[in-house]
Amino acid sequence: MSLFDIDFSARAKARASIVIAAPRDAVWARIADPETWPNWNHGVEWVGAVGRMTPGTKFEWRAGGMTFRSTVQALDAPSFIGWTSASTVISARHIWCLTAEGATTRIDTAESFRGAYATILPSHAKRAIHRALEQGLSDLKIECEGRRPRRAA
Repeated sequence: MSLFDIDFSARAKARASIVIAAPRDAVWARIADPETWPNWNHGVEWVGAVGRMTPGTKFEWRAGGMTFRSTVQALDAPSFIGWTSASTVISARHIWCLTAEGATTRIDTAESFRGAYATILPSHAKRAIHRALEQGLSDLKIECEGRRPRRAA
């Protein structure tokens, strides 16, 4: 496990978990390939070219009407990934922890926001994080369990 985590002193933060009926490597393959996120995560509008994810990898993506510039801070495949992100009004820290549980995978994810949005509207920002985490996990579960066709790229 990495020492990288969300910012516990941030004004807006949330956590979410889910169990997916798929092997950890299959789930990891979706999370660790941001270029495919728009194919299965309805909250992600686009992701720029990324390449192989390693600590220090930088990538740009758009979600919730905002463009984020992210940097992978910690990675222990296929168990953990964490990155920082910045937009015009948010400074974020996001983590994913994957635990194999037999034929299933437990995912624990969390995110924290600092910046103008979290300072001015902390309750709204917290709800937005929680909704995005829950929606992303739900979409990931559907994708990994093969319950819907993939969206066109």
